[in-house]
Amino acid sequence: MKHLMTTGAALALLMGTGIAIAQTNQTTTTTTQSPDSTTQTTETKSSDVNGNYAQYRKTVTSTRHYDAGAWIAPSDYQNRHFVLGDRLPPDLLANNYYVTNYGNYDLASPPEGTVWVRVGSDVFLVRSDNGEVIQADYGTFN
Repeated sequence: MKHLMTTGAALALLMGTGIAIAQTNQTTTTTTQSPDSTTQTTETKSSDVNGNYAQYRKTVTSTRHYDAGAWIAPSDYQNRHFVLGDRLPPDLLANNYYVTNYGNYDLASPPEGTVWVRVGSDVFLVRSDNGEVIQADYGTFN
């Protein structure tokens, strides 16, 4: 009987731990608009520790646009809308699509292991190892 109680207690502890782990992946979303209505920011905060980039996950829609010249897509590229968590295709993870002068466009310095990538009129903060979109800034470019 004592063995069954110990097994039951261990099982209950494991089930309780599983529930606690599941609760650590909470996500909250907040949308704010600047006083002059030039920028709308949707920030998604997640408690997950995947890649340590949770604090950077957000979506920005800007009404302030920059002229950085024409964007030329890779030859086999098919236009699509990228969102947080998507992975950019390898063709877009090339130096000629990186935005290295991010300060000129009011973009934050990318944290280590990430790069800014321009895709059409949008710019994305992506993990440089796998292309995962961490932040999306829509409508940044003309």
